[in-house]
Amino acid sequence: MNSNACIIFDIDGTLIDTRESYNKSIKKTVQFLVKYIDISKENLGKIVSDELIFKFRKSGMFNNDIDTSYAHVLSILCGPPKKSDLLFFIENIAQNASSKGIISVENYLKDYSESRLKQIKKLLRYPGDVNTSIIARVFDEYFYGPQLFKKQHGTNSKYYSGRPLIENDILLATNSTLKKISNMFDLRTGIVSGRSRIAAEYSLKSVFEFFDMKGSVYLEDEKREMGKPNPSALIKSVKSFGVSNAFYVGDSAEDLFMVQRARKISNLDIKLIGVCASNARSNQIRSLFTSNGTSLIVKNINELPNILNKVKTQF
Repeated sequence: MNSNACIIFDIDGTLIDTRESYNKSIKKTVQFLVKYIDISKENLGKIVSDELIFKFRKSGMFNNDIDTSYAHVLSILCGPPKKSDLLFFIENIAQNASSKGIISVENYLKDYSESRLKQIKKLLRYPGDVNTSIIARVFDEYFYGPQLFKKQHGTNSKYYSGRPLIENDILLATNSTLKKISNMFDLRTGIVSGRSRIAAEYSLKSVFEFFDMKGSVYLEDEKREMGKPNPSALIKSVKSFGVSNAFYVGDSAEDLFMVQRARKISNLDIKLIGVCASNARSNQIRSLFTSNGTSLIVKNINELPNILNKVKTQF
């Protein structure tokens, strides 16, 4: 392993299990806004599933979970009235989601019901921040809860006053794991994550201290165009350590695409370390990683120190 390398981490799905926090925030946001806009659509049951959320994410352009919420709300409110037809309709939209992200969803719906699409877009006013877009506000109110929402945005909650769903985050990485990895890279350990610094620090708890702040970028706190798979944040993070060799540890399609783009437009040698648990959805990502030359894949972040020790001569 190059002794002058750094290592950069994704957070969600890599260091933290977010299925009961971010995924649940998507579901709650969609349920709230669909009922808020069209009361006749309130009895949709569990149409927004982890599987459907994953189908959007694997396009590589839905790292932002408000984008995923937006895609669901538009699809439900513009789609066919019958529930069984609606599920097939949204699955088809997710499967056809492209590198254009939410624009690809809007284009699909424009051909189906342009007038309805215009009406819903006017109500949602998205993309936009919590002060201009109801969907951005509702999502963050569910995720952060009242106290953290005010800390992040400097304004009070309007629609939700209950328990913050960020409390459902499950920290996967141990102190021992991150201490070992940090020492391997002479403390050149950073973060490039879609979440805010406030959310990162809240959920990473004691392991947050292992990450160098100058080498960390929290994309929720940046301009929208900086979001993954834009490689700018990753390149900035690597360069902050004064090295040209790096590892990025991630679990998703957008992480792969970000690394590929960073290598293409910079003189940096950045390798992806994929984190893929043993389940059907992760196997799809594992296949994507493998077919794109990802040379190191682990099932769990806590396996990484031992594996790096075994294969360090290969890098």
